[in-house]
Amino acid sequence: MAATTPTKHVVVDAGGFIRNAPIREIGEHVYTIPEVVHESCDKATRQRLQVLPYTLSFKEPSSEAISAVTDFAKKTGDYRHLSLTDIRVIALTYMLEKEHVGADHIKKEPTNKPAEYIVSNKRLEKPTDIAGFYIRPSAPVDEGQNDDKDQPESTADAAQSKEETHDPDEDLLNAESGSQQVHEPNPEKEEALTCTANEPACYDEEPVVDSKKQDAQQEMVQSSEQSPEVKRRMGDTSASEKCSVEVACLTTDFAMQNVLIQMGLNVVSVDGMLIKRAKSYVLRCIACMKITFNTSKVFCPHCGNKTLKRVAMTRDEDGTVRYYFSRRPLNTRGMKYPLPMPKGGKHAKNPVLVEDQPLPQQRASKKSQKKMDIFTPEYVTGSSPFAVNDITSRAAQLGISGKHNYGANAYWNKRNPNEARKKHGRRK
Repeated sequence: MAATTPTKHVVVDAGGFIRNAPIREIGEHVYTIPEVVHESCDKATRQRLQVLPYTLSFKEPSSEAISAVTDFAKKTGDYRHLSLTDIRVIALTYMLEKEHVGADHIKKEPTNKPAEYIVSNKRLEKPTDIAGFYIRPSAPVDEGQNDDKDQPESTADAAQSKEETHDPDEDLLNAESGSQQVHEPNPEKEEALTCTANEPACYDEEPVVDSKKQDAQQEMVQSSEQSPEVKRRMGDTSASEKCSVEVACLTTDFAMQNVLIQMGLNVVSVDGMLIKRAKSYVLRCIACMKITFNTSKVFCPHCGNKTLKRVAMTRDEDGTVRYYFSRRPLNTRGMKYPLPMPKGGKHAKNPVLVEDQPLPQQRASKKSQKKMDIFTPEYVTGSSPFAVNDITSRAAQLGISGKHNYGANAYWNKRNPNEARKKHGRRK
């Protein structure tokens, strides 16, 4: 991402108003559609929209732009993640880009490139923690069991040669006392052996370096230090690459960013940075290795197992898709305990093991339903002294009230029944 100068025309999505983005500093002319203002329904956002320090223009996209964006989103696979408001915001950006810049650089077809699989650089855990692997500990070796007779001759020779080697501590003591062994002069290393311990000045001399090479190295270091990438990593945002953007869209939705980037339209973040690569998440099955773009799935649509794991995905301007996998081992907590026996009845709490498993309706008793229906002749208001409260039925004892109560089905989705529980004993 690179910092941008104030954009000429900015189309703002609901995320820009909700996140309180500095839109006045990002763009000169701000556009949106009426549906975006209706989506910003929280109290703080409504108060900010009433006293805007800039002019907010409402503009409707053309039918041609809406059809072009819809066709492109269907080809990229992001159409099912976009609402009608999202498509209209992208269409307004498309229309303004075509009006002020032109339509020559806007892509009609998405560029499909082979996906790249990238593994994170995080270190692996201990090998003993990886599921499915077991490393046998090495047996301790007793020193008393190994006799000198059982050792081979090569081991004895190695031990003898080790004893013949000199001790470095003895050499250090000899050097300090001045008693050094006299060696034969070596003509090739005479210059290196001229320095002695009594002449420390020879170590202070700097090596001779070619001036041309030294100047070239200094220029390379200065150029690398002044590069915008190095300054950006050091926190200097003013050194980022500046680019003049005529039309851009300010949104925080990943699906919208994917469509805009692949179409060749500019995307701006809430901080005023130009987004070059969009990041989103997909689900990858660790059993069949298939990837699912529907992040609301719990079971794999290909193999049916409950083995979906979230994986980060990025998409570049040229259509390249990259998946980032984690090297951390899977958490197998609670996998070694057996499942409870299935129970029958209309209020059973069984674990959901498959996607098409029939679930109990968890309906309230008929007496409670009649009490809530105002069109029945037995309806009595709750404030009446003759109101009847159901406290004897099975549903009332389980806390189920109302026509649609699926709290019991969410029991297995919120916690792991096999995890270790804390033991609370009596305190003395």
